[in-house]
Amino acid sequence: GELAHFDHALNACLLLSYIALRQGDAVGLSTFAVEQPRYLAPVKGTGQLNVLLNTVYDLKSTQRSADYQAATTQLLARQKRRALVVLVTNLRDEDDDELLTAVKRLSKQHRVLVASLREEVLDRLRQTPVQTLPEALTYCGTVDYLNARAELHERLNAHGVAVLDATTRELGATLVTRYLDWKKAG
Repeated sequence: GELAHFDHALNACLLLSYIALRQGDAVGLSTFAVEQPRYLAPVKGTGQLNVLLNTVYDLKSTQRSADYQAATTQLLARQKRRALVVLVTNLRDEDDDELLTAVKRLSKQHRVLVASLREEVLDRLRQTPVQTLPEALTYCGTVDYLNARAELHERLNAHGVAVLDATTRELGATLVTRYLDWKKAG
């Protein structure tokens, strides 16, 4: 669409931040695998939203792979109090071991939600009728890729990690719904 996945993820995080701040929670930010990583300590109050916006307005994504271990180490050093940590990423099967290790480390001190951004094109390709060999190959590749993602999600769930699988359009509302459900449950 008009926005990159990174922009959709950023918008969803800002929406979640707005809702959490309105609920009286402190909100902070830690970015990695971007041109210039940023950290903003959690603070309560609606003024924090402007600080967040000023912190992220010029963020640029990169093709660099995410170093989940380094990001976890930095976050654990900075965030001592128990918190909800939302990791927004585009999970791929090559992230499997490193991500699982990092999230397990984070989960010892924090409640962790892995929000896995799914490309909408995958849903469209899975729904497309197959009539030719190239279409069959595309379909099979798509299904294989989606199955690998589902296995990674299941593996994370088996280790007690909450995973949210959403398209760019669904991400903001799904994150807010999960947050409000957890908040309501205590």
